[in-house]
Amino acid sequence: MFKIPKDALWKGILEELFAEFLWYFFPDWAGKEVDFGKDFEFLDKELAEIVPESQEKKRYADKLVKVFTKNGGVQWCLVHVEIQGYEDLEFAKRMYQYYKRIEERYDQNIVAIAIYTEANPTYHPQMYHKKFLNTELTFKFNTFKILEKTEQALDVPNNPFSIVMLTAYKALQKGMLKDKAQIEWKLSLVRKYYEAGYSKEKTRKIIEFISHYVSFQNNYPPLFQKENTWELKKKSWQRLHAK
Repeated sequence: MFKIPKDALWKGILEELFAEFLWYFFPDWAGKEVDFGKDFEFLDKELAEIVPESQEKKRYADKLVKVFTKNGGVQWCLVHVEIQGYEDLEFAKRMYQYYKRIEERYDQNIVAIAIYTEANPTYHPQMYHKKFLNTELTFKFNTFKILEKTEQALDVPNNPFSIVMLTAYKALQKGMLKDKAQIEWKLSLVRKYYEAGYSKEKTRKIIEFISHYVSFQNNYPPLFQKENTWELKKKSWQRLHAK
């Protein structure tokens, strides 16, 4: 099966489920201030111009998104996903540099969040601090480390972004799971989508994320191989689930 890089998977799912992402991480703000009647603007080109060095040997996913608010204003969201196994000792400083450059260019409010999907329990940058001769700077940003959460905490009711987070959580346990166990949890996540009645496009994207985020050691099974149409995927799931 063709393997899609994790950074591409995260970028794709963030664009498809960005409303759900906001409800997942910032439910109060999403409910009170975000105008979901207006489309989000994904500023990939603008972000690449601001921080071009981030494109070199990249093992993470960044998104800069313009969100419209109910009062007629805008809010800039900087989303950064650290890919499993990648630890950057300069990460907090880099987050500050991103923030500073975006603020200098657009002069807008910015909410920044980093999602850590790697497996090191001691790695969790949350702030950048610098001090010299009583000149001091402290930059704090939102963080979410999947390894520190439980399955129950990650499973937010009625929010499909939970499936994304649970997939990343299960990926951290890959070494302890054989193919059969992986099939079972992948199918259980897919089942959540079918039973919840989400749109075909959202379900297609989430199946793609689940299928490619953790690969099997052997060639398993039809649902996670070359079937590209909605009906084939649905029939495969029904057939496997009936066993």
